[in-house]
Amino acid sequence: MKKEIRLYLVEARNKKGFSMRRAAQEAGMTYQHYSKIENGDRGTHVSFMVMTRIAEALAIPLNVMREKEKEYRDLYEDDND
Repeated sequence: MKKEIRLYLVEARNKKGFSMRRAAQEAGMTYQHYSKIENGDRGTHVSFMVMTRIAEALAIPLNVMREKEKEYRDLYEDDND
């Protein structure tokens, strides 16, 4: 199974000038948990509440986060077919 990096999170984090550690702190989670989400180690199964906290920390509107996650899931599923 090939993992895919959530590039939209990397781009939003870089735009804010945050390290992964800072993004995790702002979202109220551990660095390890955030890192697994951004790097694709968590796959497509991330709770809505966690993604909402990340969206708020990185100033991503929820409707944009929803669309980006749909694109991510579609890409992830295509790679696993």
